[in-house]
Order: sequence, then C-alpha cells, then structure tokens
Amino acid sequence: MTIIESPPTLGTLGAPKVGRGVIDVDIHPLPKVGLIDSYLPAKWSAHIKEYGVRTTNGLQSIGEYPQMYGAAMRADAWPDSGYPGSDLTLIQKQLLDLHDVELGVLQCLSPGGQTLNPASQALNPELGAVLCSAINDWQLEHLVYPEPRLRAAMPVTLDSPELAVKEIERVGSDPGVIAILGLSKTLEPLGSRRYWPVFEAAIEAGLPFQFHLSTGGGNPNTGTGWTSYHPEYHVGHVQSFQSQLLSLILSGTFDRFPQLRVMFVEGNVAHFAPLLARLDYHWSNLRSEIPDLQRKPSEYIRDHVWVSTQPIDEPTDPTHLTEMVEEFCSDNVLYASDYPHFDFDSPDTAFPRSFSTELKNKILRENGKRFFQLPMDAVQ
Repeated sequence: MTIIESPPTLGTLGAPKVGRGVIDVDIHPLPKVGLIDSYLPAKWSAHIKEYGVRTTNGLQSIGEYPQMYGAAMRADAWPDSGYPGSDLTLIQKQLLDLHDVELGVLQCLSPGGQTLNPASQALNPELGAVLCSAINDWQLEHLVYPEPRLRAAMPVTLDSPELAVKEIERVGSDPGVIAILGLSKTLEPLGSRRYWPVFEAAIEAGLPFQFHLSTGGGNPNTGTGWTSYHPEYHVGHVQSFQSQLLSLILSGTFDRFPQLRVMFVEGNVAHFAPLLARLDYHWSNLRSEIPDLQRKPSEYIRDHVWVSTQPIDEPTDPTHLTEMVEEFCSDNVLYASDYPHFDFDSPDTAFPRSFSTELKNKILRENGKRFFQLPMDAVQ
C-alpha cells in the first residue's frame, strides 16, 4: 500500500470573509504539465509516464464523445505557458478582481495535464489516491494559500472508500479545504451503503460534498446507452444528477446522516423541480415500500441538497426560470461561473431580469454562506 505523506506546512489561513461580494462554487484549476510530478512518489510518476492513467470511462487520453475543442476553454484564458486555470494571475484578473469574487471554490477534475480524465476515477485505486493527494497539495500550495479568496474542494477516490477516508483524514482539516469533490457518475448510486464511510468522514471533518457533472462511472452516459449527437449528450448529462438525487433521498441516506450536505454542480436548475413533484406523487402512492423514510421526499431539499446555476437555464419566458428556482428552493441555489471554460457565466449578466435583487443576492452570496456554514465572524 502506498503511504501518503502529510500535507506540506503552508502557514496560516483565516476563515473565508464574505461581505457584499460573490461566492463562486465552480472554478476549474489545472496544473501545468509536469508540475504535478513533484507531488507524486517516484514510483507513480514513472508508472504514469509508462502506462498512463486509465479511468472508468475506458479511455486513456481523451474524454467521452463529444470531443472538447480547445480543451473547452475560453480563448482569453490561455496563459503564455500551460493550460487555463494554471496561472493564478489570470484567475485573479479575469475572475476574482473583475467580478468581486470573495470566495471561489476550486474543483480540479484532472490529474494534471496528462489526461482529461478525473484522477478520482482511476481504475488503479492506489494511483487514483496518490493523484488526488498530489492535486490537493498542489492547489493548496500554489493557489489557496497565495490567494485567500480561493478555497479547495478536495477530490477523493469515492469508489474506493477506504482510500477516500484516508485522504479526508490527511487534508480535510486544512483551513484551505472547504468541501469534498465527487463526480456525478459513480460505480453505484450514492445512496448505496458503499459510500457510508466517506459520508461519515466528511461529517466528522465538517465538510459538505460538491458533486460535479462528469463522464465515467463505468456506465454509458445516459440511462439507455451511449449518445450519438452533441445535443443528446449535453441534455442527457442531467440524468446522472436526477438518479443520484433519487437514490440519496429514497435510500434514507439523509435520515441516517442528518448533517450531510451535498451540492450538484454544473447540472442546471430547472429540471429538478418537476422531478421532485413526480417523486412526491409516486412516493405518496408507494410509500409502503419505504415506510421508514421520515419525510416527504421534497422536504429533504432545504436541509441537504443544493444546486448551482451553471449552465444557467434560458427559457423563452425568463419568468419560468424564476418559478422553477422558487419551486425547487430559492435558498438552495448557488452561483457558479465555470471559469475558465468557454461557457463561463458572468455574475453580472447571467441572470434574467425576472430575478429580483433579493433572489440574486441569495444566489450570489447568502445561500453559499449557509451551505459552507461560514462562521458569523467571517460575515462582514
């Protein structure tokens, strides 16, 4: 078994301070090619160079269909060297300073430039664990501690719970870590007892989960197989979020773990409201199958489930989006920019005019304070 060293000592870091600025829950950093090697044991650095990183999507150096032209990045986000998300100065200039982001949450989905595949889903679980550790140490040292407006959502090997728990115990108490990063597609539905040890460790560390839209998971990218067209692929992505929400609620996971908080990131908002309405209806007719469920399904949302705005829904009548947000739970929707990706949503222009000032304030900052349980003395 590979021994993961303790995280580096990086100095002190105070609690996040959010006043009238923005909380952005979806920023994607990416180490420069080769930089992550310095955080890896020599054994695993050599392994990657010789064999690569195989993950649950079955591919080694490319993602699932469709291809991501330009690595799906904004053209202006490319630094002089490396990938978008690798240059702290650009992150500060193009996002934090320009849009008054006072708390930005990093979600690194790559093992560091060698591949587009998530480190947390490496088929070799020990390799996945050391890659997650390397990413966590890199983003803390190079991004979070130099820039206290940033915090890390730490990736873990969710489908290898023992290794995930060890990583949470290793770095989860660092003040630079504000959440645990999981992916929307897992080997089993999230309500499975397989994940109970990870939920327990997260609660012990006082950390919520951010589950980001993903490929992989060892399954096709829709509930009926592989897609043929780009629109089919993008629209069908939300099926994984819907299935995970059903599993978490109906399995009684939130009853077992009343302190568990999860956020679904980069999966839109509007589709959740009709899903919950249907769920409540069928539960009322079939509740004898799950008599121990302590609440009506939709009642779990406020205490346990948050969603992010990106990519924001754009119905022809903008008031319909307002209605869907309110029907889901307007207190549990957070702003996400998706920087530095091409479909970046600006906090200044993303929201329709039908959103009241009160609703925008909730989404841009107030709901995030509640999700991350910021100390009251951190709120200016």
